Amino acid sequence: MSRHSIESGYISDEEKTFTTEKIIKEDAKRFQKNFTIEEELIKSANGVIYSGFELRSGEPAIFKQIPKTSINNFVSYKGRQIPSEIFYHLKAAEASEAVVKIIDFFERKSSFVLVMEKLENVTDLYEFVGEMGPLSEEAALFIFKQVIEAISELADVGISHRDIKDENILINRETLQVFIIDFGCASRTGLSSNPCGTPEYWAPEVFTETEVETEITDCWALGAVFYIMLTGSWKFENNKVTRNFVLEQHLSENIVTVFDRLFHDNPACRLYLSDLINMF
Repeated sequence: MSRHSIESGYISDEEKTFTTEKIIKEDAKRFQKNFTIEEELIKSANGVIYSGFELRSGEPAIFKQIPKTSINNFVSYKGRQIPSEIFYHLKAAEASEAVVKIIDFFERKSSFVLVMEKLENVTDLYEFVGEMGPLSEEAALFIFKQVIEAISELADVGISHRDIKDENILINRETLQVFIIDFGCASRTGLSSNPCGTPEYWAPEVFTETEVETEITDCWALGAVFYIMLTGSWKFENNKVTRNFVLEQHLSENIVTVFDRLFHDNPACRLYLSDLINMF
């Protein structure tokens, strides 16, 4: 098995260093001692995903390399500065069993590396619905309840995910158990003046207001995920969602009412996490 250089994707003449060279060297030794990279899986502007192994146990792991050039926010954690993505992922994993667990993290000269558990027999919800087509209300509700509970558990400790979408939800093909990933946009709950995430899943007010409430915008995105599961459709253009009422004809009246509330133009009239928990 060949070893893959995890720095290969981000070579720069102007590498950013946010901590001491000593910590970077110690992290490099610790990484080499404990992990090996096998294969590059996905590459984007915001990170590279690799598969690999933990050397001592032989257990598979997933590695996310985050280039320092893409990191906007750092948080103090155990005497060092780390990306807010890693910080909120750590805290979220402590708060909810439905968050993919972090095994370790490391700093390199031009990037941070996040090591996570590798889940078996999972795909993301986008691929799952693409393969299966629109789900039955029973199946969709089973999945949706898990997602609501996970996001609510994060809110209970003051965390908003802020990039809820089908691609950030992993699902076990057999058990339908779900896992939340990607905390690159996560923040404290409350008012935010910094739009983040995927515009197709933003609530309309994110485009027009200087500040928005993170919980209610997360709930809008939850509604989008639920809608996709039940209809296989999501069309959001010009700051407005276009519902497919033909595809909604097979839905129960209660579910249609939920969508009416989740996609209300006025944020104050929408359902909150507590409402969703009580309803489902």
